[in-house]
Amino acid sequence: MKKFFAALILLTLSTTTAYAKITEQQALSDERIAPYVEVTKQQGAKLLPGRYAHVKEILSRVNPAEKIYAPTAIVAEIGNFNSENNAFPSNLDVWGENLTHAYITLDTSGAVPVMKTYWANDAGEYEVFAEDFAVVMPEDNKKYAWLLASTETGEIRYFYPLNDFWFPDEWWEEDWICADGSQISLDDGTISTNGQALGTYIISDNRIVIKTPDGNRDVIYCVYNPYNESLVMTFTSGPNGMGENAGVFTEMDDAPQAPKTQAPVFKSPAPTTSKPTFPTPSTTQTTPKNDFPTFPIAKPEANIEGVWQAYMNGQQLVLQFQGNNYYIWLNGQPAEMGSFQRDGNKLIGHKSTGEAFQNTVQVDAAGKNLILTDSNNFSMTYQRVQ
Repeated sequence: MKKFFAALILLTLSTTTAYAKITEQQALSDERIAPYVEVTKQQGAKLLPGRYAHVKEILSRVNPAEKIYAPTAIVAEIGNFNSENNAFPSNLDVWGENLTHAYITLDTSGAVPVMKTYWANDAGEYEVFAEDFAVVMPEDNKKYAWLLASTETGEIRYFYPLNDFWFPDEWWEEDWICADGSQISLDDGTISTNGQALGTYIISDNRIVIKTPDGNRDVIYCVYNPYNESLVMTFTSGPNGMGENAGVFTEMDDAPQAPKTQAPVFKSPAPTTSKPTFPTPSTTQTTPKNDFPTFPIAKPEANIEGVWQAYMNGQQLVLQFQGNNYYIWLNGQPAEMGSFQRDGNKLIGHKSTGEAFQNTVQVDAAGKNLILTDSNNFSMTYQRVQ
């Protein structure tokens, strides 16, 4: 856990190394990338061809001070590898614009796989448009997604396959509600918002294309989460003059409040025998709090067993202590694990990567809040959820 907060969140890379190229070592220090490097080298070329929804950080309609991972207007179609030019012929389908032909290369020879996207300039010559560290996160031949981290800025994006796992039959047809109270009903070709009929719709890939009675058209971009049956929707405009925005919607019959979970996340880590398997935490996900209460510190022997959560830069951290093991999730995805021994208020141990750490832990008298401080005096406050 020693370097978790400094190196795990790539937001740190994008803010502290602005305009500086991200190195392989920095990418490998991000626990969202490192566990998937080897499986990408082995299976990446086989899993890359397909049609994908593109996901990036977009302004939250629930809390405009935050961003969540949500779909964009882009659908990427990647063809089979062409040995003549050592690339994957591709098309970028941007809603409302012409189809853009591109070539994608996947270089797995380095410490971290690199994906480059080429498209033609005004002179008709193909040049690099985007360069990303790229890893595939697989469970099986349908349950996988790609994580892309810009080699220039560290910005994280995702590709989610438009297959029948992520988008099962009639994934859209439901009554949906967001935590801000927005309600959308999609039923047999008719769309309603907050009980008011809006018009008709058709489904195109992950897009809900709307036609109003007066002939106007609009589009909602979607990513369905089959793990918790939620739907992340991106809108071209929002309430109170808000521009492009996104929200997490749940089925109205199931819950009145949307979960914090954003884009679909995986229940298991990369398929490898070199690391233990994460347990599945049971948490009640809540709206992040910007301010934590001050509280008296309890005795060092206070119980830390269980599940704790915190928020940093709009991202959810879940920390579980189980016996002498700990597990960390970032936005629902396995991020770090290890073992420790407790000596009073000190946690002394090793990450699963072999790196040693010594942290200080403090819990309030009620056992509801925990402060974890690393050897660099960086502190994070967690709240107990289980």
